[in-house]
Amino acid sequence: MKLQNIIQDRFYRAIPDDQLLTKQRYNLFRATSLVGAVSCFIFILQSLTVYSLAHPVVYLTLTMGIIFIANMVLLPFHKRAKIAYLILSITSTFIIHLNMYPAGGIKASAALYFAPIILMIFMLLGNRFGQIFFALVVLNATYFYFMTEYTNATSYDMIGGSSHNLNVDFLITSVFAFLILGVQMSYLESGKNEVIERIIQQTDELKIKNIELNKLSIVASKADNSIIIIDETGIITWVNDGFVRLSIFSFDEVVGQNVLSFLSGKNTDQNTIEEIKNSINNFQSFSGEILRYKKNERSFWSQITMTPIDKDIDNHKQFIVIESDITPRKIAEEKMVHYNISLEKSIKELDKFAYVVSHDLKAPLRAIGNLTCWIEEDMGENLPVTIKPHFDIIKGRVVRMEGLIDGILEYTKFTKKDGEHSIVDSNILIKETFDLLGISDNVILHMINEFPIVKTEKIKLEQVFLNLFNNAFKYNDKEDKQIWVGCKDIGDSFEFYVKDNGPGIEERYHDKIFVIFQTLNARDQVEARGIGLAIVKNIIDEAGGQIWLTSEKNIGATFYFTWPKQRKRIEQKLMIDDYDQA
Repeated sequence: MKLQNIIQDRFYRAIPDDQLLTKQRYNLFRATSLVGAVSCFIFILQSLTVYSLAHPVVYLTLTMGIIFIANMVLLPFHKRAKIAYLILSITSTFIIHLNMYPAGGIKASAALYFAPIILMIFMLLGNRFGQIFFALVVLNATYFYFMTEYTNATSYDMIGGSSHNLNVDFLITSVFAFLILGVQMSYLESGKNEVIERIIQQTDELKIKNIELNKLSIVASKADNSIIIIDETGIITWVNDGFVRLSIFSFDEVVGQNVLSFLSGKNTDQNTIEEIKNSINNFQSFSGEILRYKKNERSFWSQITMTPIDKDIDNHKQFIVIESDITPRKIAEEKMVHYNISLEKSIKELDKFAYVVSHDLKAPLRAIGNLTCWIEEDMGENLPVTIKPHFDIIKGRVVRMEGLIDGILEYTKFTKKDGEHSIVDSNILIKETFDLLGISDNVILHMINEFPIVKTEKIKLEQVFLNLFNNAFKYNDKEDKQIWVGCKDIGDSFEFYVKDNGPGIEERYHDKIFVIFQTLNARDQVEARGIGLAIVKNIIDEAGGQIWLTSEKNIGATFYFTWPKQRKRIEQKLMIDDYDQA
């Protein structure tokens, strides 16, 4: 019995909550099946007082009782409720028919049970089957009239033939029949109330959903983006106000039309149109950019996202198309293209300028230097003593000018595009770079720790150390010159430092020293081009790192720089303040 309840409860829970009549019918079916089975058991006990166990009435009644139970238990498995209800109706009708033979035939009080049975059939199977069973009951009454009147097939074996027994039987049967009718009427009333209550509840839920739907409708309608709903063939069924504002077409002008006719124009990419068409035909999503046209034939760029919806409330396939005006972005991209073209042109012009500086300016400088030397040679001892220092200054300025020209070429060389990356052992690179300078023995390099192996542009990292080492000993005023170099891992970068024991750099000059051609010492004291640290900063900035220094006067300076383990892309954002929207 516990297993049966579990099965039946599971079947009952499987019925959707909104199918109240189905739930009510199942409850009525289960209750009637149990009452029928109990009635068969009572009828068997009553029959055994008159007949033997082998009498047809006994085993037919037993069979009907088994059918009641089996039909109720099997329904959750085969789930064909209409068949189970039909079996219950036939079994109930047959058991009453069987009971009328030994209970007086046409006069049997059991015929009163046909009333609740017919009512049950109307509720379980509907009007059509109810009318059929009502006709069968009428035929059954006619049949028993003739059987009672003209044959000996009926008897009073179950109740006795006396008037008293007939009255008692009729009283008991009437009470039970009307009791069952009363229960059914109560069931109908409670079911009706439950249905009404459910309708009221669903009405309230519908009102809430309508409120939410109205909110969503307002959001969709007033959204800045254009929203289009099309069916599976591409026909527009709805557009929001955003579409109207964007395209200038009215709602009535587009609904019922194919969406492709509003996406295509004279300069629209037809390959994109074909992609959209194929996505609609194959019921697939689409995302892309397209040049569209307004009603006034002015063009604009649109970002389109088309999403398929398998089934809506009406069980129809549809697409939701959302589009945004991306004209400002496309204008910015176009300006960026022009900017890059202009930048490439400027770089080429810079290369030409560097070539001119290298060849056309150096030639007259050499001529000035040579001319100065020739004058000195020609004058010989006749050259006034007061004039010779001026000649030395001229020759020095020529050398300095050539150095500045070389510095310009060197600086532009290291602002070129990226080179190839390779695996570099920075231990070896630092030692080789220091040896490359050919520094005297009074300059000592201290490598504080082991240095990493990095994947980078070797020549650029080499240039950084070359200029920092050169800067560390060139401006060092100590007799015993010391240079320290170290490194540590800081996550996504390595942090190097180059330290010296020179005169130091005042804090107010910390930014100045990284500017091209800027020097702290007079050029007559220390010949310097002001190029090295500018190159270092430029290389490190391009690599995505940073450079800074700490220093105290007369104690020394320490230059720190970070070198990313992977190259960082430096993004440049082009801000468009105003544009002419198409």
